[in-house]
Amino acid sequence: MPKPWIFMGVDRSHFSAKLRPAVRYKQIHCMEYPPDIHLIQARTGVRFVPVLFSPDDEVFQDTTDIIDVLEARMPSPPLIPSHPIDRALCRLFELYADEFFPMVSMRTRWAYPENERELRRAFAAFSGSEAMGDATANLMSSYLPMLGVTESTIPAIDAHTTDMLARLDAHFKQHAFLLGNRLSLADCALMGPLYAHLYLDRVTRQQLYESAIHVCMWIERCNRPVPERMTDCFDGNYPDSLEQILRLIGADAAPLLRDHRQAFADWAASASRDEPAVPRTVGTYRTSLRNTPVEAGIRPYVSWKMQRLADSGDGQTLSSRFKQWQCDDLLAPSSAPRLTKDQFQLVYA
Repeated sequence: MPKPWIFMGVDRSHFSAKLRPAVRYKQIHCMEYPPDIHLIQARTGVRFVPVLFSPDDEVFQDTTDIIDVLEARMPSPPLIPSHPIDRALCRLFELYADEFFPMVSMRTRWAYPENERELRRAFAAFSGSEAMGDATANLMSSYLPMLGVTESTIPAIDAHTTDMLARLDAHFKQHAFLLGNRLSLADCALMGPLYAHLYLDRVTRQQLYESAIHVCMWIERCNRPVPERMTDCFDGNYPDSLEQILRLIGADAAPLLRDHRQAFADWAASASRDEPAVPRTVGTYRTSLRNTPVEAGIRPYVSWKMQRLADSGDGQTLSSRFKQWQCDDLLAPSSAPRLTKDQFQLVYA
């Protein structure tokens, strides 16, 4: 019997929830093991999950890179659609879900005492230590200010959440997946926060059952994909339900992401580049959400993800379509330095 791939992840981890549907959809021979943090750090230099080990003992970390590897090695069934706009939308949803939506999912996770009590016990159960469970919870909740979650921003965050869940529910009432009748990277990306946080956390799970049952059905479809039953993506012909989702991303998320990239560009203009590695955080920036001032941490990784979106298709054609959704700023030329990956580290290109 051939050796399996090894998936090390955590149920309530955003990025584990993003990767799991992709692995299942590719129908690879894979075993899921609890994370061995000492092994992960020794092999990657970081302590982040998930990681994926190949049968040849290669190790891959960072879900964006892992999904690229899976797509290159196992192109069928595809996670990246062939149509150029569909392909770019996959990158847009990945940017939105990974770099904007944590503001939502971390706000909802730590908003309710019932959630926090359950999470501390869940982390303890998984780690095998109450002290480790509390330490993990304390670390995770400490990220809220860096993500821009404060008492003053919560009303705007909650308003975005309500509007997005309503639009997603309306879409999934009519369509199996975000881009049509086939699972794509767009679905995997949004599964990260929607499954690991909103669907598994006690209070928001009940809210989803009561007000967004079609989102719950989509979550279950993504977690147990059957590629043989899937047909086609939209191929650039988008229903109004998807257009409404994209316009909301353009109205709320795109301005924050644009300001984030510019803040990194401003920092990089005067920063020393004696070392090729780029720091994970480089100060704070100011922006706004629904006319509410927001201050959050600058993460160069966001600029790298925006760079990937801009590189994902023909600039003029892409910009014309993205302008309809107020997302064209995400494709505009930037003074931010180009970045790339060297092993598991973000570096200047």
